[in-house]
Amino acid sequence: MKAQLLSIALFCFATVLFTSCDPNELDDASVYWNSNTLTRMGLNGQVKTLTTTEGKQVYEFNQDGYITKSVYTDTEFTSTSIYNYDSNNKLSSIDFTSTGGKGVAYTTTFEYENVGKYIVQNQYHLLMDGLVPNLRSISNEFSRTDYVFNGNVMWIINTYTGEANYMDTVVVNYDGKYPVSLTYDNGFVNNITYTSNGMFKTYVSGNQGEGYSNISEYYFRPDDQFLLIDSVVHTSTYQSVSSVTVDKYSYNSNKNIIYEESFNSNYDYSYTYDSHNNWITKATRYKPKETTVWGSPTTETRTITYW
Repeated sequence: MKAQLLSIALFCFATVLFTSCDPNELDDASVYWNSNTLTRMGLNGQVKTLTTTEGKQVYEFNQDGYITKSVYTDTEFTSTSIYNYDSNNKLSSIDFTSTGGKGVAYTTTFEYENVGKYIVQNQYHLLMDGLVPNLRSISNEFSRTDYVFNGNVMWIINTYTGEANYMDTVVVNYDGKYPVSLTYDNGFVNNITYTSNGMFKTYVSGNQGEGYSNISEYYFRPDDQFLLIDSVVHTSTYQSVSSVTVDKYSYNSNKNIIYEESFNSNYDYSYTYDSHNNWITKATRYKPKETTVWGSPTTETRTITYW
């Protein structure tokens, strides 16, 4: 379901973890990319724990609103991530363990330098991974990513280890503190524009090759708290024949999606809320575009505790 994927994108941990509340680092908390995890996840109040996925997924947060622990438990395995921060709530490392099978355990380390810019953390998922203040490198036993500046151009240098060692490089162009375009392999992101609080206003992403291209134009709603996608225009071209589809999103006063329209389906959402205006039940109905009949709703529940 697309809206569920969008929700995942908007609180993907690569996005929400790297922020700092130190105003001497890069701007202050009024800039979206310096906000805490709860803001990135669209949550209100001082959330302590969030339990989802029929109790399988549990998130824990500190009193400053940054995630400290994530545990997913299934019948065959349990995966746990512990998030470690410095005194300014800047992420320093993630300790990951997973049981089941042979099990796995490793640590991912994050380093920073004061370049005065917001860093594109991943070229493939700009919306999911967002921008990270002053990030210099991410490394673990499997890979390393370095962010290297030469004037207003940054290289993302990805080095992968294992049976097949290889490296790739992404070129990112900056205008002041913010990236405005990037290129990689046969893909690109350009026309990145921003609101006054640093949120995305628009951007275009795509890939192209011999005889084809796929381009998506993203548009966002102005907001002083959450990053809200408004619409996406998709243009696909193959052998000079083009097609255009549009995804549209509507929100309620609590800034939750209540209606989603795509090229072949519609989704309708309704919620119940707790006293902090965080939803605790979400009912979803689905209707293919070619019909007028809505399917029976499915309900998702969340349990939230507060400090």
